Amino acid sequence: MPSITDVYASLKAILDVAGLSLPIRWRGDDTDSTGADALPDTPTPFLFCNLETDPGDIAGFGGGRGANLYRNPGYLYVYVFVPRGDGSEPLALEHGESVAVLYRSYRDSVVSVFAASVVAGGAGGTLAPPGLNSAVNAYSYALVEVLFHYDQVG
Repeated sequence: MPSITDVYASLKAILDVAGLSLPIRWRGDDTDSTGADALPDTPTPFLFCNLETDPGDIAGFGGGRGANLYRNPGYLYVYVFVPRGDGSEPLALEHGESVAVLYRSYRDSVVSVFAASVVAGGAGGTLAPPGLNSAVNAYSYALVEVLFHYDQVG
């Protein structure tokens, strides 16, 4: 049965192999996918990813103690940041859609994705994503919400 680190690796691999043109930052990482350790002085588009889980619920009773099925829900939040200005919101939404399509109906032996939606965000200065230590006042954003679950036996 998969662990949360397996889930993280599976969801991360989808973006890693997608060949997207935007640098990708993950909460807790010191650098982005290009090796940059800070946001550039001149704003450029990038993705910021945050994985969150909720407590699991029992989904099935098995052969006694240690053989019950637990279903663990979670969300992958992918913030799509683009420089503020005319046309920035449609651009953020367009990049968001290119991310969401990668996750829709995705399933492997580790994780099952049930929804991937793009939500219009607005001005980046109105939020502070958990784990992003740089100001995003010069950006507009869209949010990709990926709903998934993974099962464990215990």
